[in-house]
Amino acid sequence: MIGIIGATGFTGRLVASELIERKAEFFITGRNEQALRTMSQDLGGVPFRVIDVQDRSTFKALDGCKIIINCAGPFTDFGEPIVQEAIARRAHYLDTTGEQGFIKLVYDKYHEQAKAAGIVLVPACAYEFAIGDAMGAQLCNDFAQCQSIEFVYSLEEMSTSPGTRKSIVRAFAASGFYLNKGQLVEGRPGALSRKAHIDGKAFSIVSFPAGEALMLPRHTNVQDVNTYFTVAAPPILLKVSAAFGQLLMKVAGDFIVKRTSAKVPSVTERQSTTFLIQASTTISGSSPCITVKGNDPYWLTALIICGAVDHLLSNPPSQFGAITPAMIGGAKLIKELLEKSGAKWIAKS
Repeated sequence: MIGIIGATGFTGRLVASELIERKAEFFITGRNEQALRTMSQDLGGVPFRVIDVQDRSTFKALDGCKIIINCAGPFTDFGEPIVQEAIARRAHYLDTTGEQGFIKLVYDKYHEQAKAAGIVLVPACAYEFAIGDAMGAQLCNDFAQCQSIEFVYSLEEMSTSPGTRKSIVRAFAASGFYLNKGQLVEGRPGALSRKAHIDGKAFSIVSFPAGEALMLPRHTNVQDVNTYFTVAAPPILLKVSAAFGQLLMKVAGDFIVKRTSAKVPSVTERQSTTFLIQASTTISGSSPCITVKGNDPYWLTALIICGAVDHLLSNPPSQFGAITPAMIGGAKLIKELLEKSGAKWIAKS
Protein backbone atom coordinates (compact mmCIF):
# COMPACT_ATOMS: atom_id res chain seq x y z
CA MET A 1 0.00 0.00 0.00
CA ILE A 2 1.25 3.46 -0.95
CA GLY A 3 0.34 6.52 1.11
CA ILE A 4 0.48 10.08 -0.20
CA ILE A 5 1.14 12.70 2.47
CA GLY A 6 -0.31 16.09 1.52
CA ALA A 7 -2.44 14.62 -1.25
CA THR A 8 -4.86 17.56 -1.40
CA GLY A 9 -2.06 19.97 -2.30
CA PHE A 10 -1.24 20.92 -5.88
CA THR A 11 1.57 18.40 -6.43
CA GLY A 12 -0.14 15.73 -4.33
CA ARG A 13 -3.17 15.77 -6.61
CA LEU A 14 -0.97 15.26 -9.68
CA VAL A 15 0.82 12.36 -7.98
CA ALA A 16 -2.53 10.76 -7.10
CA SER A 17 -3.75 11.13 -10.69
CA GLU A 18 -0.57 9.50 -11.99
CA LEU A 19 -0.96 6.58 -9.59
CA ILE A 20 -4.53 6.14 -10.85
CA GLU A 21 -3.14 5.89 -14.40
CA ARG A 22 -0.71 3.23 -13.18
CA LYS A 23 -3.52 1.30 -11.43
CA ALA A 24 -1.57 1.44 -8.16
CA GLU A 25 -3.02 0.58 -4.77
CA PHE A 26 -2.79 3.71 -2.64
CA PHE A 27 -4.54 6.00 -0.19
CA ILE A 28 -4.55 9.77 0.11
CA THR A 29 -4.00 11.76 3.27
CA GLY A 30 -4.38 15.31 4.48
CA ARG A 31 -5.68 17.22 7.48
CA ASN A 32 -8.99 18.37 5.95
CA GLU A 33 -11.44 15.48 5.96
CA GLN A 34 -13.97 17.19 3.69
CA ALA A 35 -11.31 18.01 1.11
CA LEU A 36 -10.13 14.40 1.23
CA ARG A 37 -13.68 13.09 0.86
CA THR A 38 -14.27 15.28 -2.20
CA MET A 39 -10.94 14.29 -3.74
CA SER A 40 -11.65 10.62 -3.09
CA GLN A 41 -14.95 10.91 -4.96
CA ASP A 42 -13.24 12.72 -7.85
CA LEU A 43 -10.72 9.87 -8.09
CA GLY A 44 -13.35 7.14 -8.14
CA GLY A 45 -13.38 6.21 -4.47
CA VAL A 46 -9.68 6.10 -3.59
CA PRO A 47 -9.33 5.42 0.18
CA PHE A 48 -8.46 8.40 2.35
CA ARG A 49 -7.10 8.88 5.86
CA VAL A 50 -6.80 12.03 7.95
CA ILE A 51 -3.19 12.90 8.83
CA ASP A 52 -1.90 16.23 10.11
CA VAL A 53 1.87 16.47 9.64
CA GLN A 54 2.01 18.70 12.73
CA ASP A 55 0.23 16.15 14.95
CA ARG A 56 2.11 12.88 15.47
CA SER A 57 -0.94 11.30 17.11
CA THR A 58 -2.52 11.14 13.62
CA PHE A 59 0.38 9.14 12.16
CA LYS A 60 -1.22 5.88 13.20
CA ALA A 61 -3.29 6.31 10.05
CA LEU A 62 -0.18 5.14 8.16
CA ASP A 63 -0.75 1.59 9.39
CA GLY A 64 -0.13 -0.88 6.56
CA CYS A 65 1.76 1.62 4.45
CA LYS A 66 4.89 0.25 2.77
CA ILE A 67 5.82 3.28 0.66
CA ILE A 68 5.31 6.89 1.73
CA ILE A 69 5.22 9.68 -0.85
CA ASN A 70 5.56 13.00 0.93
CA CYS A 71 4.24 16.08 -0.91
CA ALA A 72 3.68 18.26 2.18
CA GLY A 73 6.04 21.23 2.25
CA PRO A 74 7.84 23.26 3.20
CA PHE A 75 9.86 20.18 4.10
CA THR A 76 12.15 22.22 6.33
CA ASP A 77 9.07 22.85 8.50
CA PHE A 78 7.17 19.57 8.27
CA GLY A 79 9.30 16.85 6.68
CA GLU A 80 11.47 15.41 9.44
CA PRO A 81 8.72 13.71 11.51
CA ILE A 82 7.52 11.90 8.38
CA VAL A 83 11.05 10.63 7.71
CA GLN A 84 11.26 9.40 11.30
CA GLU A 85 7.89 7.68 10.94
CA ALA A 86 8.99 5.95 7.73
CA ILE A 87 12.06 4.56 9.49
CA ALA A 88 10.02 3.39 12.48
CA ARG A 89 7.55 1.64 10.17
CA ARG A 90 10.24 0.27 7.82
CA ALA A 91 8.48 1.95 4.90
CA HIS A 92 10.31 3.35 1.88
CA TYR A 93 10.13 7.15 1.76
CA LEU A 94 10.19 9.49 -1.26
CA ASP A 95 9.46 13.19 -1.40
CA THR A 96 9.21 16.14 -3.78
CA THR A 97 11.35 18.66 -1.92
CA GLY A 98 13.56 21.22 -3.66
CA GLU A 99 15.05 22.45 -0.37
CA GLN A 100 18.76 21.65 -0.24
CA GLY A 101 18.89 21.97 3.55
CA PHE A 102 16.27 19.27 3.99
CA ILE A 103 18.02 16.95 1.53
CA LYS A 104 21.23 17.36 3.53
CA LEU A 105 19.39 16.68 6.80
CA VAL A 106 18.03 13.38 5.47
CA TYR A 107 21.44 12.28 4.15
CA ASP A 108 23.44 13.33 7.21
CA LYS A 109 21.07 12.35 10.00
CA TYR A 110 19.02 9.40 8.76
CA HIS A 111 21.14 7.38 6.31
CA GLU A 112 22.41 4.86 8.85
CA GLN A 113 19.00 4.50 10.52
CA ALA A 114 17.32 3.81 7.17
CA LYS A 115 20.06 1.37 6.23
CA ALA A 116 19.54 -0.55 9.47
CA ALA A 117 15.76 -0.57 8.87
CA GLY A 118 16.20 -2.01 5.36
CA ILE A 119 14.49 0.89 3.59
CA VAL A 120 15.39 3.73 1.25
CA LEU A 121 14.89 7.44 1.85
CA VAL A 122 14.77 9.38 -1.42
CA PRO A 123 14.44 13.15 -0.98
CA ALA A 124 13.98 15.39 -4.04
CA CYS A 125 12.58 12.65 -6.29
CA ALA A 126 11.13 15.38 -8.49
CA TYR A 127 11.85 17.80 -11.33
CA GLU A 128 14.34 19.37 -8.97
CA PHE A 129 16.77 17.64 -8.61
CA ALA A 130 16.22 14.14 -9.95
CA ILE A 131 16.86 15.19 -13.55
CA GLY A 132 20.17 16.84 -12.70
CA ASP A 133 21.15 13.78 -10.67
CA ALA A 134 20.52 11.57 -13.70
CA MET A 135 22.34 13.93 -16.09
CA GLY A 136 25.38 14.07 -13.82
CA ALA A 137 25.38 10.29 -13.38
CA GLN A 138 25.25 9.84 -17.16
CA LEU A 139 28.17 12.23 -17.75
CA CYS A 140 30.25 10.41 -15.11
CA ASN A 141 29.35 7.06 -16.66
CA ASP A 142 30.19 8.18 -20.21
CA PHE A 143 33.39 10.03 -19.31
CA ALA A 144 35.54 8.37 -16.66
CA GLN A 145 37.59 11.58 -16.33
CA CYS A 146 34.54 13.68 -15.44
CA GLN A 147 35.45 15.52 -12.24
CA SER A 148 33.53 18.80 -12.50
CA ILE A 149 29.95 19.45 -13.60
CA GLU A 150 28.11 22.73 -14.06
CA PHE A 151 24.31 22.81 -14.18
CA VAL A 152 22.14 25.63 -15.51
CA TYR A 153 18.36 25.71 -15.03
CA SER A 154 16.15 27.91 -17.18
CA LEU A 155 12.37 28.30 -16.81
CA GLU A 156 9.92 30.31 -18.88
CA GLU A 157 6.29 31.18 -18.12
CA MET A 158 6.57 29.57 -14.67
CA SER A 159 3.52 29.75 -12.42
CA THR A 160 4.21 28.31 -8.98
CA SER A 161 2.07 26.49 -6.43
CA PRO A 162 1.69 27.69 -2.82
CA GLY A 163 3.95 24.88 -1.64
CA THR A 164 6.66 25.85 -4.10
CA ARG A 165 6.50 29.48 -3.04
CA LYS A 166 6.87 28.50 0.61
CA SER A 167 9.76 26.16 -0.17
CA ILE A 168 11.56 28.92 -2.08
CA VAL A 169 11.38 31.12 1.02
CA ARG A 170 12.87 28.39 3.21
CA ALA A 171 15.55 27.48 0.67
CA PHE A 172 16.60 31.08 0.08
CA ALA A 173 16.86 31.85 3.80
CA ALA A 174 19.11 28.88 4.55
CA SER A 175 22.86 28.62 4.16
CA GLY A 176 23.67 26.55 1.12
CA PHE A 177 26.43 24.21 0.04
CA TYR A 178 28.47 23.79 -3.12
CA LEU A 179 30.83 20.91 -3.93
CA ASN A 180 34.43 22.10 -4.29
CA LYS A 181 37.35 19.66 -4.61
CA GLY A 182 35.29 16.90 -3.09
CA GLN A 183 34.24 18.94 -0.06
CA LEU A 184 30.97 20.70 0.70
CA VAL A 185 31.66 24.41 1.00
CA GLU A 186 29.10 26.72 2.57
CA GLY A 187 27.88 29.65 0.48
CA ARG A 188 24.80 31.81 0.17
CA PRO A 189 22.43 31.85 -2.81
CA GLY A 190 23.58 34.25 -5.51
CA ALA A 191 27.23 34.14 -4.44
CA LEU A 192 28.32 33.77 -8.08
CA SER A 193 26.87 35.41 -11.18
CA ARG A 194 28.01 36.01 -14.74
CA LYS A 195 26.96 36.12 -18.38
CA ALA A 196 26.66 32.82 -20.22
CA HIS A 197 25.40 31.35 -23.49
CA ILE A 198 22.89 28.59 -22.96
CA ASP A 199 21.42 26.74 -25.94
CA GLY A 200 22.59 29.53 -28.24
CA LYS A 201 21.11 32.37 -26.18
CA ALA A 202 22.80 34.92 -23.89
CA PHE A 203 21.70 34.93 -20.26
CA SER A 204 22.75 36.25 -16.91
CA ILE A 205 23.14 33.27 -14.59
CA VAL A 206 23.26 33.23 -10.78
CA SER A 207 24.39 30.41 -8.51
CA PHE A 208 22.08 28.65 -6.09
CA PRO A 209 22.65 25.78 -3.64
CA ALA A 210 21.11 22.76 -5.33
CA GLY A 211 20.57 19.09 -4.69
CA GLU A 212 23.13 17.88 -7.23
CA ALA A 213 26.02 19.00 -4.99
CA LEU A 214 24.77 16.58 -2.32
CA MET A 215 23.47 13.80 -4.56
CA LEU A 216 26.23 13.12 -7.05
CA PRO A 217 29.01 12.43 -4.51
CA ARG A 218 26.87 9.58 -3.14
CA HIS A 219 27.25 7.54 -6.32
CA THR A 220 29.89 9.15 -8.57
CA ASN A 221 33.48 10.40 -8.25
CA VAL A 222 32.65 13.99 -9.21
CA GLN A 223 34.66 16.57 -7.23
CA ASP A 224 33.11 19.91 -8.21
CA VAL A 225 29.43 20.77 -8.73
CA ASN A 226 28.06 24.26 -9.35
CA THR A 227 24.44 25.04 -10.19
CA TYR A 228 22.96 28.20 -11.69
CA PHE A 229 19.64 29.53 -12.92
CA THR A 230 19.02 32.07 -15.64
CA VAL A 231 17.64 35.53 -14.93
CA ALA A 232 17.02 38.71 -16.86
CA ALA A 233 18.86 41.10 -14.51
CA PRO A 234 22.54 42.14 -14.97
CA PRO A 235 25.08 40.13 -12.88
CA ILE A 236 26.09 43.11 -10.69
CA LEU A 237 22.47 43.71 -9.70
CA LEU A 238 22.05 40.03 -8.90
CA LYS A 239 24.82 40.05 -6.30
CA VAL A 240 23.25 42.97 -4.46
CA SER A 241 19.68 41.68 -4.64
CA ALA A 242 20.68 38.14 -3.63
CA ALA A 243 22.38 39.32 -0.44
CA PHE A 244 19.43 41.55 0.46
CA GLY A 245 16.93 38.83 -0.46
CA GLN A 246 18.52 36.26 1.83
CA LEU A 247 18.51 38.70 4.73
CA LEU A 248 14.83 39.45 4.08
CA MET A 249 13.93 35.75 4.01
CA LYS A 250 15.78 35.10 7.27
CA VAL A 251 14.06 37.97 9.05
CA ALA A 252 10.58 37.72 7.55
CA GLY A 253 10.44 34.10 6.33
CA ASP A 254 7.81 32.92 8.83
CA PHE A 255 5.60 35.91 8.05
CA ILE A 256 5.89 35.32 4.29
CA VAL A 257 5.21 31.58 4.54
CA LYS A 258 2.09 32.07 6.67
CA ARG A 259 0.68 34.64 4.26
CA THR A 260 1.54 32.94 0.99
CA SER A 261 -1.28 33.13 -1.53
CA ALA A 262 -3.33 29.95 -2.00
CA LYS A 263 -3.57 30.53 -5.77
CA VAL A 264 -2.55 27.53 -7.84
CA PRO A 265 -1.57 27.42 -11.52
CA SER A 266 -4.29 26.61 -14.00
CA VAL A 267 -3.84 23.60 -16.29
CA THR A 268 -2.96 25.98 -19.12
CA GLU A 269 -0.41 27.83 -16.99
CA ARG A 270 1.10 24.58 -15.80
CA GLN A 271 1.44 23.12 -19.27
CA SER A 272 2.80 26.33 -20.79
CA THR A 273 5.81 26.35 -18.45
CA THR A 274 8.87 25.33 -20.45
CA PHE A 275 12.24 24.41 -19.02
CA LEU A 276 15.79 23.71 -20.04
CA ILE A 277 18.45 22.06 -17.88
CA GLN A 278 22.03 21.86 -19.11
CA ALA A 279 24.79 19.80 -17.50
CA SER A 280 28.29 20.28 -18.85
CA THR A 281 31.85 19.27 -18.08
CA THR A 282 35.29 19.85 -19.59
CA ILE A 283 37.59 16.97 -20.49
CA SER A 284 40.86 17.29 -22.42
CA GLY A 285 39.76 20.44 -24.19
CA SER A 286 36.30 19.16 -25.14
CA SER A 287 33.03 20.14 -23.44
CA PRO A 288 30.58 17.24 -23.30
CA CYS A 289 27.10 18.26 -22.20
CA ILE A 290 23.57 16.99 -21.81
CA THR A 291 20.59 19.27 -22.36
CA VAL A 292 17.05 18.37 -21.30
CA LYS A 293 14.13 20.38 -22.69
CA GLY A 294 10.49 19.98 -21.84
CA ASN A 295 7.41 21.51 -20.30
CA ASP A 296 5.12 21.16 -17.28
CA PRO A 297 7.61 20.53 -14.43
CA TYR A 298 4.81 19.77 -11.96
CA TRP A 299 3.42 16.88 -13.98
CA LEU A 300 6.98 15.72 -14.64
CA THR A 301 7.52 15.60 -10.87
CA ALA A 302 4.50 13.30 -10.54
CA LEU A 303 5.79 11.14 -13.37
CA ILE A 304 9.28 10.84 -11.85
CA ILE A 305 8.21 10.00 -8.31
CA CYS A 306 5.53 7.51 -9.43
CA GLY A 307 7.98 5.90 -11.86
CA ALA A 308 10.46 5.54 -9.02
CA VAL A 309 7.80 3.94 -6.81
CA ASP A 310 6.89 1.51 -9.59
CA HIS A 311 10.53 0.55 -9.91
CA LEU A 312 10.88 -0.01 -6.16
CA LEU A 313 7.80 -2.25 -6.17
CA SER A 314 9.05 -4.43 -9.03
CA ASN A 315 12.79 -4.28 -8.26
CA PRO A 316 13.75 -4.49 -4.58
CA PRO A 317 16.55 -2.00 -3.90
CA SER A 318 20.11 -3.34 -4.01
CA GLN A 319 21.21 -0.88 -1.32
CA PHE A 320 19.45 0.75 1.59
CA GLY A 321 19.75 4.10 3.35
CA ALA A 322 19.37 7.66 2.14
CA ILE A 323 19.91 7.49 -1.62
CA THR A 324 19.37 9.67 -4.68
CA PRO A 325 16.71 9.31 -7.40
CA ALA A 326 19.26 8.10 -9.96
CA MET A 327 20.36 5.35 -7.57
CA ILE A 328 16.93 3.68 -7.84
CA GLY A 329 17.01 2.65 -11.48
CA GLY A 330 20.05 4.49 -12.81
CA ALA A 331 20.01 7.47 -15.14
CA LYS A 332 18.21 5.18 -17.61
CA LEU A 333 14.99 5.14 -15.57
CA ILE A 334 14.76 8.93 -15.29
CA LYS A 335 15.66 9.35 -18.95
CA GLU A 336 12.83 6.98 -19.92
CA LEU A 337 10.37 8.91 -17.75
CA LEU A 338 11.48 12.18 -19.34
CA GLU A 339 10.95 10.75 -22.81
CA LYS A 340 7.49 9.51 -21.77
CA SER A 341 6.62 13.12 -20.86
CA GLY A 342 7.75 14.34 -24.29
CA ALA A 343 10.91 15.98 -22.96
CA LYS A 344 14.08 15.78 -25.05
CA TRP A 345 17.39 14.46 -23.72
CA ILE A 346 20.17 15.73 -25.98
CA ALA A 347 23.75 14.56 -25.40
CA LYS A 348 26.74 16.18 -27.13
CA SER A 349 30.34 15.01 -26.88
